Amino acid sequence: MQHRKRNEAEKEVMKMMIDADITQKMIAKHLDITPQAVNNRLKRGSVDPLIKAIEELKEKRS
Repeated sequence: MQHRKRNEAEKEVMKMMIDADITQKMIAKHLDITPQAVNNRLKRGSVDPLIKAIEELKEKRS
């Protein structure tokens, strides 16, 4: 799994979450992990699964 720059990746995901009106709790439930695990992934920069989950949740809400 490719890691992006932490700050850049975190900002990108947070912006996507705000634009899609999706919370960390919703992402956690979708990925079957804890909200803290979502936060840890944001902080570590391993955001590819989070981005995919946001896109899937956005499609479901449409």
